[in-house]
Amino acid sequence: MTRISVDDLKETPQRRQNIEFNEVLPVDEAVKPVVGDLVLSLAAGGVKLTGNVKTLLKLQCQTCLKPYFYALSVDLDEYFVPRLSAMAEFEMGAPRDKELLKDDFYDSIPEDGFIDISDVVYQAVTLASPVFSRCGDECPGPPKPEGARGSSVSGSDSEGGQDQKPIDPRWKNLKTLFPNQE
Repeated sequence: MTRISVDDLKETPQRRQNIEFNEVLPVDEAVKPVVGDLVLSLAAGGVKLTGNVKTLLKLQCQTCLKPYFYALSVDLDEYFVPRLSAMAEFEMGAPRDKELLKDDFYDSIPEDGFIDISDVVYQAVTLASPVFSRCGDECPGPPKPEGARGSSVSGSDSEGGQDQKPIDPRWKNLKTLFPNQE
């Protein structure tokens, strides 16, 4: 677990710290540690965390159900500010109805003064993981059911010139309602 003290950061000569991140995070699909280079620096009114992390995920294609590997790269750009009380925010007179911009999103620096870098990276990796996973453009598609035959376009079978496909057992009762229709 990587935690950085804001007070220690203030004492560094450049007021910044380079972090070589390399941790095994509890991301279910990750097969490699999350690695990357991060920079934690003092900014106007707070602390800024920037950088990039990478890992390798093992996912299951939701179309063909086969496993595949996915290289995940996540850019981090987080901003931490000292915690303000709700009353102080109200007194600052911030308009309640306004369009939110990128700079309006930030985290609070915890009261103990330590920023948990591991948690920030975990959240970024989890949010960047694909919700729908597909193995690629050459995906063979859904698996064929057991015993299914491909249909012939020419229709050259001995019975009436049509291929006889077995009826799915779930549809047999429906066939009794409409015996003359395919």
